[in-house]
Amino acid sequence: MPTKQVVTDACSAINLMATERAIDFLRTLDWTLLVLPEVKQEAQRLRGPLDEEGQPTWLPTDWNPLEQAGLVTPQPSALLGDAFVEALVEAAAHLTDVDAAAVALAGTLGLPLLSDDGKVRKVFRMLYPALELHATLGLIRQASHHLGLDPATVRSLLRALRWKARFAPPKTDPDREWYLSHLTD
Repeated sequence: MPTKQVVTDACSAINLMATERAIDFLRTLDWTLLVLPEVKQEAQRLRGPLDEEGQPTWLPTDWNPLEQAGLVTPQPSALLGDAFVEALVEAAAHLTDVDAAAVALAGTLGLPLLSDDGKVRKVFRMLYPALELHATLGLIRQASHHLGLDPATVRSLLRALRWKARFAPPKTDPDREWYLSHLTD
């Protein structure tokens, strides 16, 4: 059973699922993701292959493998109480409701947050400076290293991340150059 619980927001959930290696990565890092129903609802599709007219198709995200592997724990916000509601109101002054809920969940439970959204990261740091903040590229880089993935495999999964999740690393992401170097190899 994974030992580190990490709250994820919708953008990072989509990004992680786009790699098609979420189970491997979470197991390697010994993480389990706490996910609000609202986050799952928002993270429901990935970009698929182009159709005959050159337009992207859309594929539903499948949470079942992660749930069956015990790597995703649904967290209904209704069970969290007054501290969560207060944290939600504070975060919602700066963010959308779904993003605010993820920030509030991590803050209320004192857990790390996985987010690639610049505004979410800024608000989380402002409200909870003592808590850990993770990004998808850092997760991928660390897990890929532990798994011993070869450069071609890393390149392939980073390309899937870019295409399926429409991912572009923020300029401030410390792993941006690592990402770009793998795409241009």
